[in-house]
Amino acid sequence: MERLTAAEMNRLTGDIVRQVKDFAPWLRQHGFRAGVPETLIAISALAELDLTRMEEVCSAFRSIYSRTPAEWGIFPSLFERYFGDRGVQLQEKRRLQPDDWADREGGSGGDQAEHPPVDTVQGFLAGYHPNDGERYALRADEQVLKDVVQLTRLAVRTMDAPRGRKWRPRGREKLDLRQTMRHAMRHAGEPFVLKMRRHRPDKPRVVLVMDISGSMKPYAPFVTSLAWSFTRARARTQIFLFSTRLLRVTSLIARKGVAGITHAELPGLRGGTRIGSALEQLLRRYPGLLQRHTCVLIVSDGFDAGHPEQMHTSMRDLAARVGRVVWLNPLLGEPGYEPTSVGMSMALPYLDAFVDVHDVRTWKKAVLSGALQSAAP
Repeated sequence: MERLTAAEMNRLTGDIVRQVKDFAPWLRQHGFRAGVPETLIAISALAELDLTRMEEVCSAFRSIYSRTPAEWGIFPSLFERYFGDRGVQLQEKRRLQPDDWADREGGSGGDQAEHPPVDTVQGFLAGYHPNDGERYALRADEQVLKDVVQLTRLAVRTMDAPRGRKWRPRGREKLDLRQTMRHAMRHAGEPFVLKMRRHRPDKPRVVLVMDISGSMKPYAPFVTSLAWSFTRARARTQIFLFSTRLLRVTSLIARKGVAGITHAELPGLRGGTRIGSALEQLLRRYPGLLQRHTCVLIVSDGFDAGHPEQMHTSMRDLAARVGRVVWLNPLLGEPGYEPTSVGMSMALPYLDAFVDVHDVRTWKKAVLSGALQSAAP
């Protein structure tokens, strides 16, 4: 992270710092991916630049804010519009020629080859949308949502559930007088058939714990789809995310799982994986969710950077408290993969099922195999 000394800040007025601070949000409206780190680097660069030569400032800022050839090509015009106030407007779609960049920068013909042509529409990068500058951490794959929801509902119907408070009008426990009389009215009031009743089962209880560390990024769209599907099934579901700490996101997944969840909406989640620590937080902070009929689904590749003893203790306590622990590992189907990492070796003795789930086909296979179906404890 860039830091400014007092001597460097003395050369910059408050107006200059404010203009640079507002430059990154303005660039994000035009498709750039700029944030606080780029702003701090740009302010630090101003302390070394000659502010009377705007072409020098433009070149420095161009190397800081531009990440792609398209951004590199369009940056001078955006810089001129923001700082120069010369009324540069791109009113129609056209291909910018190298001569345009030479006119704006005052460069020679030999410098024109450095600027590739780029399509622009009113100052926006062609093929970009202003929202594309916002980085999404989780977004469901809409192409597989329908199939995933159907399979999840099938899985929920096979899960163990506690006895509910309502009665079901079939069984051998008690006489259902109301249903018996209703049936008798169809046969001249004679109760030839006795209707029995029993307790209606409650909704299954599911706790879904998902790993969103960097190693799980390729599987994030499907995992988000899976989490969202549980919010649409008849189950009492609680969803948690973890990397270095645990975060409860049930309502967030239900509301924004399809539209997309940004990094800003997931505070405190940083790079790295500490599975044992996350499970220990789950046991300590949410004991009411972990009951004898609860099925805990852990979605992770098992690479744990925490202490092995903490992983062992957390898995042992979790397995003793809930009805079933199922580990969904997207790497299990990879050729030559063996669960020999420290985290997986500590967790395997306490798992009721260890299955490969990374797409619709493997999720269907796991559901039909009965991996999520648990007998009553």
